[in-house]
Amino acid sequence: MVEHQGPLDTVPEENYPPLLTQNNYWNTKQLINQVISEDQEYVTWKLKDVRTGGTMNAYLNDFTKNHYDQDDSSSAEDISNTNIAETLPQRARKRNGRSTGRVSKAPPINSVPRNVRFPRDIYDSQLAALPQPRELDQSEQLNLLLTNLDEEQMNRFEVFRRTSLAKNNIKKISSIITNQTVAANINLLLAGVGKIFIGEIVEKAQEVKKRKLAALMASRFRDKQIAAYRLKKTLKKLTLMVEGPDASYDDSVDENESDLCEDDEDESLVNEVNTYNRLIRSEINSEASRLGIIRHYNKLVKSFNALDVSVEKFTNCPLLPEYIREAWRLYRAENDTIPQATWRTQGEGNGWMFR
Repeated sequence: MVEHQGPLDTVPEENYPPLLTQNNYWNTKQLINQVISEDQEYVTWKLKDVRTGGTMNAYLNDFTKNHYDQDDSSSAEDISNTNIAETLPQRARKRNGRSTGRVSKAPPINSVPRNVRFPRDIYDSQLAALPQPRELDQSEQLNLLLTNLDEEQMNRFEVFRRTSLAKNNIKKISSIITNQTVAANINLLLAGVGKIFIGEIVEKAQEVKKRKLAALMASRFRDKQIAAYRLKKTLKKLTLMVEGPDASYDDSVDENESDLCEDDEDESLVNEVNTYNRLIRSEINSEASRLGIIRHYNKLVKSFNALDVSVEKFTNCPLLPEYIREAWRLYRAENDTIPQATWRTQGEGNGWMFR
């Protein structure tokens, strides 16, 4: 192989028979499968990071190991494998030193055993057992927050602190809306509220951007999977044509399968796919057929090497206008479901109706 361009190498159009061997086919196929497997792990990790916001597995594991009732000597497996309604009265009799032949009546099905502790109760008890420090004032809380920020969070905080809306524009907008002169303090309040609102829109635009990149990554990975299968099919066909009709490989790749055209409106692409399908299905083992398949294989190799599913390089790219528009649409859709203040005060008039 020559012209190293990435994980795969192209096949030269001259003196290619020594390179197209059975051993080379299996090695190339293994390399393609390895690249696809690594990309699939990356894509799965990124999609899981986008779709989920974290789990309580670590807390639940800690709960099952260390936070059962101290008076109960049974393990978590014993509790999960036995009937709680039957075991709790028996344990109570053993602790009290009474062991009678009578079977105590099980509590009603809707009742909760007295010594059953829930994760929330355990969390509250642990929180109450911690030493309570003195109350910090606002300046001390801000200093404590700033000292625990990393470099990226500090940069974002400094940009947010230094950013402000133009006072003249705020004054102009408030005067147009209210049709009167607005006090400077009110304009200052509106500027602060507008700054928070813009921050929410930008944060939502960042989420939209993250999901757009995840969709782009999934699309590229799908294209790479298709190119990988076509590469294995084309290389197998070439190897069989070079080694002769007696050669046969026992694998799941069908070297005579036709390709499908992704864009029927592109005439050049349609012609190219039809030409390749005629070559791949042809039984004529001629030099022209081999060269045609080699050219198609080299083109697939270049496209396979160029497909990069990693989207880390786009993380710091600026927000596009389409992200802002989508964030604004989502913001309006999410806040349109909130009842108005006049409806929240119905019922008893205390605003608890829709809470």
